Amino acid sequence: MIAPLRIIATAKRPCNLERCEVRRVSQDPRMPLIAYHVCCPRCGFMTLAFQNHEGLVITEGAEPSIITFSQPLRCTYCRVLIHVNQGSIRLEEDAHVRNLLFR
Repeated sequence: MIAPLRIIATAKRPCNLERCEVRRVSQDPRMPLIAYHVCCPRCGFMTLAFQNHEGLVITEGAEPSIITFSQPLRCTYCRVLIHVNQGSIRLEEDAHVRNLLFR
């Protein structure tokens, strides 16, 4: 059985995010949420998840890593669907996913 992937909340710059890491925009939790930078667990590419864009609603928990997306986010590069629920990540591959070869 594969262990579920967990969100890792960080303050790193978006270009330095590693797989499964997310960064809140704006960084100050007292300010309204604009988006999350999400580093794809499959390919390592950074994708933006904008609050209220195309029906995506992001809810935050008491801890920075406890976030939930109302619908899956599609990775910009490999096109995998990233489901985020209570800080856990589940990947879903469909007909749009690109087959990538990493060497």
